Amino acid sequence: MPVIYIQRDSEWANKMRSFELYLNGRKIGDIGDHEIKKYAVPPGVYSLEAKIDWCGSQPLALTLGKDDTIHVQVSGFVMSKYFMPSAILIALLYFFLYLKYDYNSLVLGVILMVLLGYLIFFLSFGRNYYLRLELK
Repeated sequence: MPVIYIQRDSEWANKMRSFELYLNGRKIGDIGDHEIKKYAVPPGVYSLEAKIDWCGSQPLALTLGKDDTIHVQVSGFVMSKYFMPSAILIALLYFFLYLKYDYNSLVLGVILMVLLGYLIFFLSFGRNYYLRLELK
């Protein structure tokens, strides 16, 4: 019987939340931070999706033969591992310079706006690209 292994690495952005997993539109379970799930399925053609709140992933097409084993990695949007730490660091630096030295840095302000716009894209128009599914 074919087996699908789904692995999720640890990330800052969604650390405390689980992703819902759907196979052919039917929920098959949840996957938490830094977790691996195993699903035995009959041979056939499948569409795998991951969702979290109103955001999700693009469907991943899978074709499974009699004894196939497939490994899939689910993760957040591109650069999500570095997004939160860098945004927090830049925001702290901006406010430190502003409060301590009364210095309003245009460069840091623009960087913060770009980061905010990047996040807003994935939470609105790009909501079906918020999560990524990749064959390993």
